[in-house]
Amino acid sequence: MATTTARRAAPVVRPIRNGQEFDDAIAELDELANANPREGTAAYDRMGLLAILIAAYEDDNLPPFESASPQEVVRFMAEQRGIDSAALAELLGGRSRLSEFLSGTRELSKSQIMTLRDALGIPADLLLGA
Repeated sequence: MATTTARRAAPVVRPIRNGQEFDDAIAELDELANANPREGTAAYDRMGLLAILIAAYEDDNLPPFESASPQEVVRFMAEQRGIDSAALAELLGGRSRLSEFLSGTRELSKSQIMTLRDALGIPADLLLGA
């Protein structure tokens, strides 16, 4: 922990240049966030600066985040809740509707979105087709 304190005391004078520096910055930011520094303190300011540097490194070096399709979201949440395909088909109005939705040939209706939202806890905006 002493190295983290020493590292934190050093001023930030350049952007993050590599994966190790990125990992170190994330670890320090996590530690600072867990400490919940008060606004206006040096630790609070450092936390903001690290967040900016981390975001810049991610933008330049990491692949863009790809959101999941409605089908992937439904499959994942059904699996997490232990809902099998028969129960999922019942929620959507039958096996053929489930099959058409999962294959991407049919979008969900408004009532199906509301049913899945209530049954699986999926926010409705994640169920809308792109």
